[in-house]
Amino acid sequence: MKLIIHPLNSSKTISWASGTSTELFVCPPDGDFQTRAFDYRISTATVEAEETHFSDFTGLTRILLILKGKLTLIHAGRYSKELDTFDQDRFDGSWNTSSKGKVQDFNVMFNENYDASVVHLFLQTNKSLEIALDESKTFLFIFNGKFEINDQLVSAGDLIEIETNGSERTDVYCIESGNIIKTVIERI
Repeated sequence: MKLIIHPLNSSKTISWASGTSTELFVCPPDGDFQTRAFDYRISTATVEAEETHFSDFTGLTRILLILKGKLTLIHAGRYSKELDTFDQDRFDGSWNTSSKGKVQDFNVMFNENYDASVVHLFLQTNKSLEIALDESKTFLFIFNGKFEINDQLVSAGDLIEIETNGSERTDVYCIESGNIIKTVIERI
């Protein structure tokens, strides 16, 4: 098992029309968000305007999970969805999408060569959780709290990248209660 910690201070933040976006991980490493030249991207963002329109990401699937706040996602001609803290929606990046509400969110975008899943995990102080891993790439985003993973101390803002060569397990021990966002990326 290979475990790489990407601390928040190594991430780059850009401004967009209604807030900011902090890139936690992009594949390939020289992938470019602005030109949409990437296979997959993991980020957090703030939505600072009460109403906003999402950029066109044709060719990409998006998963959006709310970290703080409440948001109404409106996919024109399709459906609307109310999202509360830790709720998520998966949608086509080409859809005409707008939103209402100010939030902090977690985003995963990926092209047709990949699939992804996102799960929210909450751990209380002095509790542990065993996470099953397979040949897919797994990421653990520490939203808040302090944890120990494979004898490595991690805290708020860290993104842990885990690669395996087969079925393995890792233990997450909670030092200070908090929330982890687990993302699994699979090549299809």
